[in-house]
Amino acid sequence: MSLGIIFLVIFIALVFEYINGFHDTANSIATVVGTKVMTPRQAIAMAAMTNLIGALAGHAVAKTVSSGLVDAQFISPMVLVCALLGGIVWNLITWWFGLPSSSTHALVGGLCGAAVASAHDNWHAIIWSVKKVKDGKEVMEGVLHKVVVPMVTSPIIGLVGGFLFMGLLYFLFQNARPRFVSRFFGKAQIVSASFMGFAHGLADAQKTMGVITLALVTATATGSFQNTPDWLDFLRMDKSMQADQSIKTLQDPKSTPDQLRQAAVVLETESTRLKPGEFREAFQTLSAKTHATIGNAETAQRLAAMAAATHREILAAEDARFLPKLPVIGKMVAGKFTDWEKVLGKEMKAAEAAGKSPLVVAAGKVRDLSPDVPMWIKIICSLTMAAGTAAGGWRIIKTLGHKMVKLQPVHGFAAEATAATLLAVTGSFGMTVSTTHSITTSIMGVGCAKRFSALKFSLIERILWAWVLTLPAAGGVAYLLVKAFRFCGWIP
Repeated sequence: MSLGIIFLVIFIALVFEYINGFHDTANSIATVVGTKVMTPRQAIAMAAMTNLIGALAGHAVAKTVSSGLVDAQFISPMVLVCALLGGIVWNLITWWFGLPSSSTHALVGGLCGAAVASAHDNWHAIIWSVKKVKDGKEVMEGVLHKVVVPMVTSPIIGLVGGFLFMGLLYFLFQNARPRFVSRFFGKAQIVSASFMGFAHGLADAQKTMGVITLALVTATATGSFQNTPDWLDFLRMDKSMQADQSIKTLQDPKSTPDQLRQAAVVLETESTRLKPGEFREAFQTLSAKTHATIGNAETAQRLAAMAAATHREILAAEDARFLPKLPVIGKMVAGKFTDWEKVLGKEMKAAEAAGKSPLVVAAGKVRDLSPDVPMWIKIICSLTMAAGTAAGGWRIIKTLGHKMVKLQPVHGFAAEATAATLLAVTGSFGMTVSTTHSITTSIMGVGCAKRFSALKFSLIERILWAWVLTLPAAGGVAYLLVKAFRFCGWIP
């Protein structure tokens, strides 16, 4: 795998991020433009800035995309190119027709379609539902929990939430003068639109971060960066080819004690090359468990002490950071770290009670560890989305801000506050929720609270069809591209 292909993946991922920026600009600013609180240029500048801040604030969604949706063994950089192109093609089609479809689901659909084609139509390439250790706790990962369920529930929450919140505002301000309401919510909507822009960056920019991280994880595990010059060290991820092969050895029930010992030694060696972090602690802990299994008690104790020291270093570094101490935002950006001694100890006891090999189960947990997104990926994705946002998405702004329902500042405030809260909460849990679905259904809910006749149902029907078709359409394009690439000999 050449470096040129890796850089091609990064470039196309950033193209997708740029298109996502102008395609989904409307999601964060359509209401503030539609209510005439801000001019389009003012709104776009504000959205670009808040998108940038939101994109840098978290990593949960990026971790989901990088390791929680498809089996990495079927992913290569060229497969990722097909996945991204599938999402880009569908995004451009819906943008041209002014339909607010979901960039999130276009990317997820492209990733799933490309993975199935890469696996020769094996649908097990898609991770449907699995329990993983992530950010210090066991969570359910997979397309079912992180995509399908939120895809169904988030529009319902947006619709009901927008309806109830607008109803509450009607009740609270029923005796207020119209001029006061317009002036008050004209100013309040600037805050809600900024919150919406922040939530959009938190939710959407991270998807592309996850794709780039997945490409680099795959390339590192296959040894693509072994002979690269030192100045390209920033491309290497924590799990090297040697570490990946050693973990596979530990997952094999037929491995001999000598093979297990050698694999444990490799993991210890690889851990010394890593900075203090979850991979270093996990490798040291798994190596300790392996030595304990084959009877090397003294070595096991030494490695367990090293893992404990690494865990203390991680916690101390997090405690020294300033951002987690901020109110509200602090909880979103605070690191949540796994105590691997406790997790693997618990898993191995449960495996033994169930008649399974404890070491095999422990190795599987470490192999599923999601990598952190490097800061340089966060920065370039954030800046690219901000640039795309600055380019604007006038067709979709017109649809959301003017055509669907006539909005006043109070309606825009209710819709933005509802959608932004939904995105911030789901984004912190790593759910790939659509910004488009959230804001559009919130606007619908606000329109229903105003009066049902305020909604233009013919337009809403077109939007719903775009939503239904996004996953299979983007997936179908990516699937066909992988097949075409394989026919040309670009994919084995």
